[in-house]
Amino acid sequence: MTAVLRFLFVIPFGFVAACMTAAFAMLWPFLTVPAGMGASDPIFLFQTVIAFLAQSAQIGSVILLPWALFMVASELFGLSSILLHLAAGLIGAGAILVTAYGDNLPHASVQTAIVVAALSFTLSYWIVAGRSAGRWRRSSSRTTPAAEPTIKG
Repeated sequence: MTAVLRFLFVIPFGFVAACMTAAFAMLWPFLTVPAGMGASDPIFLFQTVIAFLAQSAQIGSVILLPWALFMVASELFGLSSILLHLAAGLIGAGAILVTAYGDNLPHASVQTAIVVAALSFTLSYWIVAGRSAGRWRRSSSRTTPAAEPTIKG
């Protein structure tokens, strides 16, 4: 039953939390309060929230298929290493830079933001759901040995 709950709630929640973390990492360096507008201005806050949600949705839609393949592989083979998750994040960042920009790479600050977002995505996913990847298989395949009969003599 816990395996079903893990696949229905923990893993999707980990994905959503990772998308939001990556969106925050992407937007934070480029977020500035316009001159004459306070940080508590409702219009500024509304636009910031909309930008954050749009960036989260964009990251989620771009990374959904590769993440799903990696998640299935990590769950089936019990790959819960943080180094493996961070390496997958670096590979994903490189793949995004190559496929989205090709030979015309963006400014170094954008490249850094993409790499930091990919690493924060994988780190937050690992914290929420990746640390226990594959444990459902180990716990369900574990059998308890039968008690040996005692001989009273």
